[in-house]
Amino acid sequence: MHSAVLFDRRALAMGLVCGALVVGTGCPQRSEWPLERIRELHARNQYEASLEGLRALMDDDPTDPEVNYLFGKALMQIGEYSLAIWPLRRAIESAEYAFDAGVLLAQATLDSGTPEHAIAAVDIAVAARPDSVEALALRARANLKAARRTQALADVERAVELDPDDPAILVPRVLVLLDLGRVDEAEAVLDASEHGAGTAEARADEDIHARLCLTNAAFASGNGDHKSAEVMYADCLDAYATDPLVVLEVVDFYDAIGQPEHATALLRRTFEETRAARFGSALSRRVRKFGEEAQPSPSPPGAV
Repeated sequence: MHSAVLFDRRALAMGLVCGALVVGTGCPQRSEWPLERIRELHARNQYEASLEGLRALMDDDPTDPEVNYLFGKALMQIGEYSLAIWPLRRAIESAEYAFDAGVLLAQATLDSGTPEHAIAAVDIAVAARPDSVEALALRARANLKAARRTQALADVERAVELDPDDPAILVPRVLVLLDLGRVDEAEAVLDASEHGAGTAEARADEDIHARLCLTNAAFASGNGDHKSAEVMYADCLDAYATDPLVVLEVVDFYDAIGQPEHATALLRRTFEETRAARFGSALSRRVRKFGEEAQPSPSPPGAV
């Protein structure tokens, strides 16, 4: 019998056996999710919808670098940073995904409180693209969290050489300068930065509601009920987390009740999140006024 015919018959027989047994055999079960479908979902920011298909593709081939990268990216997008670490570690081993997976892995490990792991990941990203301001800024943040100020400064200076106007470098640049006590330079950077603002109508409406919220908290504080005032100020922060009026009044409240370290921590966190020069300037003034005492405690209490 012709060998090709014999091969076809054997292949058909194996297919029938696999189809009949399905589970509990050594027959391969290929996913019905093509990668193109996953890419399309990600292009539409439908990351959670892609997870089922990505898990199926991982079952097909857990070593595929693109599948691991897309899986880690999807998990990051839905906030599952710790779960994203393992697939991103696999993806980073591929030269094709060394940069993208390295950046994501650094973000995942940095936010989970392990700056040394973040540094190791972003080192790979920087090696892949030495002129990436994004990667250098991220490594500066990681080095700063690991108290490696000299290395953080080197990353900042290199990023500024590449593109001094890139917004990604603003926060780490200012924080490094403040940590090194170079307050004048930090303030000069803040003064030179550009800030966006919303429409006048939207801003006015937010200001009104923020002021109403603060009035109640200030009334409680004025009556000596600091516990109630702290809860009220926390509520104001929840509703208007980046409103300068709210943040700066809460800072004043913490100073008034003898908790300046919480005030500094709030300012530092808000500046890191918003990159708004107003918060950076307030933080630099505290460093200038209080010096080392202005360094924040590990974290402020509660929601505030």
